[in-house]
Amino acid sequence: MKPFLKWAGGKYRLTERIKSVLPQGSRLIEPFVGSGAVFLNTNYSANLLADSNPDLINLFRFLQKEGQGFIQFCSQLFTPENNTETAFYELRDEFNKTNDLRKKAALFVYLNRHCFNGLCRYNSKGGFNVPYGKYSKPALPEKEMFYFHEKAQHAIFEVADFKSTMNKAQPGDVVYCDPPYVPLSATSSFTSYAKGGFGLDEQHAPPRALER
Repeated sequence: MKPFLKWAGGKYRLTERIKSVLPQGSRLIEPFVGSGAVFLNTNYSANLLADSNPDLINLFRFLQKEGQGFIQFCSQLFTPENNTETAFYELRDEFNKTNDLRKKAALFVYLNRHCFNGLCRYNSKGGFNVPYGKYSKPALPEKEMFYFHEKAQHAIFEVADFKSTMNKAQPGDVVYCDPPYVPLSATSSFTSYAKGGFGLDEQHAPPRALER
């Protein structure tokens, strides 16, 4: 099943190749879950899915808990009136200011489907800053969201650093670690999918569990 979120570096098109090399195990651990393409297309009995982006995990938790009710809540944002440049920037501003986590989760879905290329990027102050995407009829991916909800009943979602997540691995676990790409240059890299980013220092920092 295709993830309901657009995601830079998503692995949906490679899931069959990835599955062919993943071993059997009791639990799948993903320190960089992203859109969840690997999780959605494997069948481990338990899943520990983490990411450093709190907005992403907040969304996954609401969808996990509420299912169709949350999908219906999100659908209220997908109207012709909201598919304008003015409405987009008003809703993006609301996303950056609101303390209502449920509304923020729904707005994250809206922004993902209406912003340029479905990117997830934040400025130095932690504000979502991807511009309007100018799509003719962005649609809410209801079928994909409900499938995620069903699969998520066998998952734990955590906002966590990749090192602390990998250090939770136990014998029998399978770890699929897919960090952001190594920056090609200081100007062409994309590392700001969460506040604080993910650069070369993080690429070179192994978790303690791998240093034994």
